[in-house]
Amino acid sequence: MSQVTNYTVDNAAGNVVRADVNSILDAVKTNNSGGSDPSNPVKFMFYGKSSDDKLKIYDGSNFREIGDVGEDNLGLLLRSGGTMTGVILADDASGASTPAIAFDGDADTGLFRKSANTIGLSTAGTERAIVDSNGLTVQAQGDLRLADSNSSNWVALQAASSVGSNLTFTLPSADGSNGQMLQTNGSGVLSFTSVQGVPSGAVFCLAVATVPSGYLECNGASVSRTTYAALFAVIGTAYGTASGSTFNVPDLRGEFIRGFDNGRGIDSGRSVATAQSDQNEAHTHGAGSYTSDTHSMSGNITGISESFAQGGGSCSGVFSKEGGHSMSQTPSNHSDSGACGRAVLSDSHDHDVSGTSGSSGGESRPRNIAMMYVIKT
Repeated sequence: MSQVTNYTVDNAAGNVVRADVNSILDAVKTNNSGGSDPSNPVKFMFYGKSSDDKLKIYDGSNFREIGDVGEDNLGLLLRSGGTMTGVILADDASGASTPAIAFDGDADTGLFRKSANTIGLSTAGTERAIVDSNGLTVQAQGDLRLADSNSSNWVALQAASSVGSNLTFTLPSADGSNGQMLQTNGSGVLSFTSVQGVPSGAVFCLAVATVPSGYLECNGASVSRTTYAALFAVIGTAYGTASGSTFNVPDLRGEFIRGFDNGRGIDSGRSVATAQSDQNEAHTHGAGSYTSDTHSMSGNITGISESFAQGGGSCSGVFSKEGGHSMSQTPSNHSDSGACGRAVLSDSHDHDVSGTSGSSGGESRPRNIAMMYVIKT
């Protein structure tokens, strides 16, 4: 190894000139190697640093490192490619528009350092996603797309357009059973649960006369215990049976449904599936005083006390039919103020009243609309 300050051979004695030439040749032979940068360098001058085996070249101002003479190809990657065995350090001052690791002809697409310990990914100069200690974040409501087998179509997951706070959903650690669905505990922890659908035996009103799939009309029909095993397990033969292999569904055609009392005391002594006949609660009606010789009443009247003002020469009451109602009564215990004057008749008595006019009919009922009852199988 040898260094010289210049490559000039001065006039001198023969042995001096010989030594000078040998030093210059030695320096050329060893690329002017030494422990420190040589003095008086010239541009393009090679220099081998003996302390770390680095080959350098002078650019006119500084010696720049070319590579390590202890490695093949000076430790450099060929333009044709190859395997890097060391760390690649990219420009950490780059951004989404000029990513540090980009592509020939597409320099605004690639990877860049967004911040400390955070990698950004950009396309067309726009940040699309970041990777940090929290995981992968897709920016600006971008899709996470899962393509099909030939990548012709995909299924995407996407955040809402506006999220009030960060939200994490944690998947369960194992698969659920067939037919189950995911539910959250309110804190983002997901678990599998069975679908709580319409239970067998539930009864609904439909606004149309078409029975949907999974239901039967409540028409009292006898159906198979095997075919409708789930429904049979709930209602059994509470609504009747035609044989040991069948059971009846409720017959709600033309019926009103009353809520099961279940200990309240309004409709005591009944159980679910029992029927009631029609009934009118006992009640009373009041009647006033009349000054004419005709008295008429309507409704069912029981056990009332009345006074009839009777004009004319008789003290007997005169009763008439009005509005299709009839009644009969023989008065007693009356007082007469004169044969031809006005008499006042007082009495306690019962009336039997019947009628077929007005809003009368063959049944008692409220206003109603007809719909069809169905039961879940």
